Amino acid sequence: MELSTLIAQWSGKLPPGFVPQAVLRDEPPRCAQPRCTKPASRKPDGGYWKSCDSCKTRRAASCRRRRAALVAEGGCHRCAYRKRLEGDFLCERCRQDRDIERGQKRRDAIDAAVIDEFAARPDRAHEPSNLDCGISPWNARPKPEPSAAYWSPLPDPEPREEREWAKSIYDDGRRFHRY
Repeated sequence: MELSTLIAQWSGKLPPGFVPQAVLRDEPPRCAQPRCTKPASRKPDGGYWKSCDSCKTRRAASCRRRRAALVAEGGCHRCAYRKRLEGDFLCERCRQDRDIERGQKRRDAIDAAVIDEFAARPDRAHEPSNLDCGISPWNARPKPEPSAAYWSPLPDPEPREEREWAKSIYDDGRRFHRY
């Protein structure tokens, strides 16, 4: 990188001898076709085509005539350049392309039908099942069966004061004093 460019970037000033770009005119460029002096036509996005409208229509008609002549000589009805298959109106490549496009359209139609069918169903909450938890008939544990101990009443708890066996006879409580 040149030193003057680096200084210009750091200082924010144009380097000496810098020529700014010319201001672009808003008038359309001339048509690119030979012997045509009309302005080029405008694109939908605001830019300009290379040619004017009349030259574009003239060239499109010429292209259509050329393709029709090629098809009349035995060319493919779709691309017009390659020879047709025997007893068919498409070449091998165009036939494969068409089959691929038809298959894609068929899959798109099936997908759209499935989506429409799903959207037409009434909204309902998900009904959970054991399968959501990863439990199946092949890996499930047997359900627990209640035994006699489940039904028998628990014994009454003994009051803490009567549990003399839980206290040491040597413990007088002095352990918890500071002095």
